[in-house]
Amino acid sequence: MAVSMKRVRAALEPEDPDYAAAAQLGPDTVPHLQTLIQGDDPMLASKAVYLASLIQDERTPDLFRQAAQHDDPVIRVAAASAARNMDAPVASEILVELVADDDPGVRKVARKAVPEEPTDALAQRLEEAPDAAGETPRRPLSAQEAMAWTSRCRASQRLAAVRCLARHLARCREAQGRMPGEHA
Repeated sequence: MAVSMKRVRAALEPEDPDYAAAAQLGPDTVPHLQTLIQGDDPMLASKAVYLASLIQDERTPDLFRQAAQHDDPVIRVAAASAARNMDAPVASEILVELVADDDPGVRKVARKAVPEEPTDALAQRLEEAPDAAGETPRRPLSAQEAMAWTSRCRASQRLAAVRCLARHLARCREAQGRMPGEHA
């Protein structure tokens, strides 16, 4: 059964949509969601992005890519948030740019949406990209700082953080001939 744009809009227009019910409209909503994402209503577009994350369809990754590159940071935040509902490879692909976004709000939400097992490209980007406050690492972390940083990560992100930290320490050892905090 075909789904009309009117029906999709009606599902998304409430302040707090019932996303589970809206997702039941199924894959026929995807073209309408794409139209809404390209439209001039950022709130409706952000809701469309989130709804797309709940619908399993081969076309939805393209919607997320489109949303992640949108000029409006509200829509990029929605894409970052929606990444939590995506498979890890698709989420990582979307988040690799969003974790380094110019907007600190986008970066913050993107970092919270990093899957437990991000791709190598996303893990590398997390090391290089500024955090939500816009700070980039300026010096190698000491072992004590590294442990404190890792312990502050959410449990679901701790494995990714440890891997990221291991690469950081390996590069430091390579560059300096020793680990940060070690005495020569």
